Amino acid sequence: MLKSHKVAIARILADLVKADRIVDTREMECWRNLCLKYGIDRNIRNETRGVTLADALAAICDSGIRGLRDDLLFDCRSMTVSDGFCAHSEALLMIALSVLLDSSHPCSGEIISIPRAGFNIEIATALYIEGSYDLRTNEAIQTHYRSIFKELQLAGFHFIYIPKIIEHYRHTDPVLLKDILSFLAPSISDAGLDTTYRNLMNMTTEGFCKDLLCNKCGITQLRDTVPSLLIKTGNSYVGEAPYANYLRINVDENIMATVRTFVDRFTEMLSVDTYVVSTSEEKASQFHFHGFYKQLLDIFLVRRNIRSTILLNPYKEEILFPDIDSKAMGIHRRERALYSLLLCQGKEGIDFTLPRSADALASYNRRMKRIQQRYAILYGMFGGERENAPDLSVPEIRRPIFSCLKRSLKNLKGLYNPGDYSITKGPDGVFAVHIEPELVYVSQLHGTEPVPLRESEMYRRWSQIK
Repeated sequence: MLKSHKVAIARILADLVKADRIVDTREMECWRNLCLKYGIDRNIRNETRGVTLADALAAICDSGIRGLRDDLLFDCRSMTVSDGFCAHSEALLMIALSVLLDSSHPCSGEIISIPRAGFNIEIATALYIEGSYDLRTNEAIQTHYRSIFKELQLAGFHFIYIPKIIEHYRHTDPVLLKDILSFLAPSISDAGLDTTYRNLMNMTTEGFCKDLLCNKCGITQLRDTVPSLLIKTGNSYVGEAPYANYLRINVDENIMATVRTFVDRFTEMLSVDTYVVSTSEEKASQFHFHGFYKQLLDIFLVRRNIRSTILLNPYKEEILFPDIDSKAMGIHRRERALYSLLLCQGKEGIDFTLPRSADALASYNRRMKRIQQRYAILYGMFGGERENAPDLSVPEIRRPIFSCLKRSLKNLKGLYNPGDYSITKGPDGVFAVHIEPELVYVSQLHGTEPVPLRESEMYRRWSQIK
């Protein structure tokens, strides 16, 4: 057995001892015996401080040591009942260990350990997640929602299904809900409030996983997750940092059967038939602001790590980032036209590198003439006179425009992957903005709603220059 395996075992056993927040003398006796069995000394125990529960379980599952998983699971069960009692919090950790270590367990999944500062919900919350929309699973949840909710509730779990929350919000008077959002985040502007409300009303489970859990909270391992229940099993410390541990269980259209199996296995571990069950539910005129509900609104209202859209408004001479309630400051139409030009150019970008050969010079001049004509059109749309548009082919004119624009974009706070929104120069000398085209919108002169860049008048005029 490697030292890393001993560290992993010590981490798992230590978390199990601390699970119910009571250290019993019989647990200590069991702990000492298991330390002797697995060769865990003081140095090994000290190293466990830097290992997450997820990493520890991964090390055991990947060890390849014959019988280790079965032996460890048996020892964990023995430790759990060594004091004659298995508490709800201990059973939560044991069900997670069983799913990972028992090869015959009917459920499958993984343990995820993440910093609590990023995402932290109440223990025993069961949240449905998916990386992409799964029709059959969602139909099954919609059909059996009440049964799933009650099955989990009677075992002390709180089932969270994003579409049900959003359905409740959609049935609320928009004025009232906006008043609540404004009350919770008074610093958000009216435009930012409208954007927050619109995004909240359009949120899906897939969007919640990708845009909020992955992009905003940094839980990247859930980006492409299959349909699952994410169950909070407990908290622990890694070094001095608090971590939350989650069990992710795979589900499909047979989610009702999976939930019943999970609940049966879980309740079998408990030493008592009575435990606290929350019966609190949102009603027509009530909104929860605790646990997951608070976390959800906080994620929306705290403007950081967001994959924002870009709104080009040439008629007001503005470049806005609505999802972080910000706009590009300290720039003029020459910079706005350049940024719009680069967004229109997309992956093609612009190469200003002067060719070394005389043969390539003619081609370069034709390309720069086309770029300048496109730039002049956009410069005119932002309120300037086309014939007076700065000449981008002249480095002494072009460089200050680029510098000013880069400084403005650098000052934007709250963006996820802010480098994607800035101007980058590739190894081939091409300047580009590497943002997905579907995130760029343009305000129209006639019409209340912005349109995607490639459906806009701006893009049509830009593309006319061949």
